[in-house]
Amino acid sequence: MEFCFYPHHEYACPHVDHCPHLGGAALATLVDEASDQGQYLDMLHGQLDVERQQISELVAENEELKRQLEQVRLELKLERQRKFACGREAKDDRADNPLPSRGSGKTARKRGAPVGHPGWFRPTPTEYDQLIPVDAPSKCPHCDGAVRAFKKYDPHDHLQEDVVDNVHQATLYRHTAGRCHDCRRWVQRAGPGEILGSHIGPRMRALAMYLRNTIGISYRKVPQVLAELYRFSFTPASLIAFEKVLGGLAEPLVDDIAKKIGSSDGAVHADETYWTLNGERAYYWLHATTEYIHFQFDPSRAGEVSRDVLGPDFAGTLATDCYSGYHAHHAKAKQKCLAHVARRAHEWQRLTTEGSAD
Repeated sequence: MEFCFYPHHEYACPHVDHCPHLGGAALATLVDEASDQGQYLDMLHGQLDVERQQISELVAENEELKRQLEQVRLELKLERQRKFACGREAKDDRADNPLPSRGSGKTARKRGAPVGHPGWFRPTPTEYDQLIPVDAPSKCPHCDGAVRAFKKYDPHDHLQEDVVDNVHQATLYRHTAGRCHDCRRWVQRAGPGEILGSHIGPRMRALAMYLRNTIGISYRKVPQVLAELYRFSFTPASLIAFEKVLGGLAEPLVDDIAKKIGSSDGAVHADETYWTLNGERAYYWLHATTEYIHFQFDPSRAGEVSRDVLGPDFAGTLATDCYSGYHAHHAKAKQKCLAHVARRAHEWQRLTTEGSAD
């Protein structure tokens, strides 16, 4: 805004050049300063208009990006649902692409998530409650050779979580670097309460196995129970992995029980029952004496499975049902289950009674 000033107006004041109300300053100076301030205000208003326009453009761009993000999330969800199709879509896919039969020689589609599916991993603790240094072993666990320790090298840190005295605890095992002189492998030995290569300790594994196999809680509810009690999270797949490791460790004991049952001179009770394995029928085989019980899971119901368990030198008494798969066993004596014999007798009696009535 410009201010007009005419110092030689017909009504001009004689004190224009030195106005007493302005402290002796000239009125022209005041008018010039006022005009400069008006230009500065116009500049500020112009800058505000430019900023408002830029903010409006950024808001519009942000809304567009949000819309695109929701669209991408929806497409990703639909893509994952398509990969993990279930219900009618899965049935249609199986109908269009049937799995090959067992004897066709073709390999069926690999079970599980598709390639590229993001996995789930347990969060790694950022702090630990206890530090345990572990020295290198004196002998190699692979070839029994001498191991040389390299204390100048950086140690290997292994963080393991477990439950100690009913408290969730994270322990850091610091392993000294050691290398075998013969096989040239870098080797380690387990510290107290440590399982090499595992982030979950033995106490938590034992507790999970107790809840699953002794109490009978399902695979999905065992991790939920432990998470609520100890704030210890893991997946049902980890629980299945625990069982596989435990099964591998128990194989020598299972083989020893089978040999003891096969060398028994007394009565051995054998039976089988069906179960489902990967959508196909399989069977649980049981062989038991008064001291030992042996279970075996096999997809076959042939009597050869039972003969492999008892061995070729079995000389005891075999008590079974009326299944013909046990007929080829080499045993000192064979005894049929009295419950099966009684049931067959009742069936023959009923058929005889009905035949005589006719």
